[in-house]
Amino acid sequence: MRGDERYLPARAERELKAAGWSPRRRADVSGWESALAPEGFTMHPAARAFLTEFGGLAVPVSGPGRDYARIGVRLDPTLCLGQKTWFDSLDASTAGQLYPIGEEYDGHASLAIDSAGTVHMLFNDQIKRVGPGATGLARLLEGEDAPDEP
Repeated sequence: MRGDERYLPARAERELKAAGWSPRRRADVSGWESALAPEGFTMHPAARAFLTEFGGLAVPVSGPGRDYARIGVRLDPTLCLGQKTWFDSLDASTAGQLYPIGEEYDGHASLAIDSAGTVHMLFNDQIKRVGPGATGLARLLEGEDAPDEP
């Protein structure tokens, strides 16, 4: 288990495994890092750890979820090329900390992770905190809201 205190519901774990994930999976992140660096994105340790385990996966889930429709993902940071200015404009408290990890499967929202390891969904002029690392990913796949912050 990683430091994100992950919770992977059985259905989300099955779908991740069907997409090619395993707990010991290790993807090479160097290509993504090289592609995004010229735009000013700096891959921080939390992004590196998340993408090493989950990068490159496409998980096309859909249907009703716990709190909203289940959200499939494509975990390829290069899907966010050209979006650095937009990322930085969304929330001053995360400016420069958000690193792209991909997008919602249908492309309606971008996905990013901050330096603390929290996954965020970005759309229009909004940013939604989803949850830490693998737990945040599972929440998207399950259509589950993050608990309210204190």
